[in-house]
Amino acid sequence: MGSRARRFTRDASEDTMTAFEKANRWFKTASEEGYDGHDSTLPEHLTLISADSTPTPSHPHHSTTTFSLTIPSSLCNMSGSLHGGAVALIFDICTSVTISAVSKEGFWDHGHVSRTLNCTYLRPAKEGEKMLVESKVVHLGRRMGVVKGVIRGESDGKVYYTCEHGKAALEGPKL
Repeated sequence: MGSRARRFTRDASEDTMTAFEKANRWFKTASEEGYDGHDSTLPEHLTLISADSTPTPSHPHHSTTTFSLTIPSSLCNMSGSLHGGAVALIFDICTSVTISAVSKEGFWDHGHVSRTLNCTYLRPAKEGEKMLVESKVVHLGRRMGVVKGVIRGESDGKVYYTCEHGKAALEGPKL
């Protein structure tokens, strides 16, 4: 990893953390002092509202997260709508946080990378609009996973954007 890489060390207290605490801890690493990557500004605009992990026999890695987002001008295109690249960035970060809520020692705790990120743009979200970004783990295997995401209007519930995010778990030093 280069000098800009974020180190996220695991400690024994993580075994007793709630899904919300684990997700929030992972999400907040992007706002660490000195980190200036393209995703470092998202914690200024996104707020983690909920993170839940409710495993069942048929879905042992079930996890969901919800973030609130008021569309800032810095993420808009020249027409005042949320930029398509910003949509992909928001989904990339939010769906990845959803995986962190169910990570555990030896399972999705070394970090992960995108294999695919398929976004569908249904209607434009305008600057100043309040949105909810909802994500859920569809499947996590030993090395591959899929998470779905939706960005919807907070007041009207209309779906603006959707995604399906294919992820690959990394092996190596823990983040």
